[in-house]
Amino acid sequence: MINDGINDVPDKTIAIFSDSEEYNGELTQERILDMLKKPNKKRDWFSSHFYKCLPLTIGNQYGFIVSAEFDINCEWNGGDKPEDTKLYVNDNVSNSDYPNISSHFGHGVLTINPPYNLRTPPGVNLMTINPPNFIMPNITVMTGVVETDNLRRRFTFNLKIQSPNTPIYIPAGYPLAAFIPVPRYYCDNFKLDFAENLFSEDIIKEEMQAEHDAWKHRVEVEPTLKGQIGRHYMQGKDIYGNLFKDHQKP
Repeated sequence: MINDGINDVPDKTIAIFSDSEEYNGELTQERILDMLKKPNKKRDWFSSHFYKCLPLTIGNQYGFIVSAEFDINCEWNGGDKPEDTKLYVNDNVSNSDYPNISSHFGHGVLTINPPYNLRTPPGVNLMTINPPNFIMPNITVMTGVVETDNLRRRFTFNLKIQSPNTPIYIPAGYPLAAFIPVPRYYCDNFKLDFAENLFSEDIIKEEMQAEHDAWKHRVEVEPTLKGQIGRHYMQGKDIYGNLFKDHQKP
């Protein structure tokens, strides 16, 4: 049994379980890895200006994306029944094509039933999200948090159509959904609190002054320096030149 204390999924690893015989040997590891991968930092709709924003560039590369091998056309009439969503795919689509997509739950929801099971190390969930900074008009991935260290079966990705009677087209290879690993209870254990309850008055004044100086530099100085917008953050330092202790780059 996976994650029984002996046969644990290794740390920082997501194990893929698939049965190629179920798909007549057509669903190879290469095909799965072609449609299930980490996203790169490039986006077709980004201009060069966007890549100067470190949070966006790193966000583009977060998690893993799930794509389809075929074109998808669908339309929802606003009803709650599965048949109220019409789904059309390429004429040559067979049961082995990746992934299986249907209107299983109704309510304008498309359900992706991938032909594999994902297992995470003990204590790690997978959170389903929209593909980071990929734009799908009129359709949104429903967020779910799955105990993939415990779940011994496949789970689905679900996409909600937003507006009825509006055709949707998703080309082959385009990301349909994404997921990120999250330690269980990690987000749950965070809380909001005011700085006045946590730090001294001097520390608060120092931080607020740093924020004021950084913003003033951003709006008054950086526009006069070619190619220097947001450079302090990109270089991992504050406005005074103090280096961040742990700075993430793309």
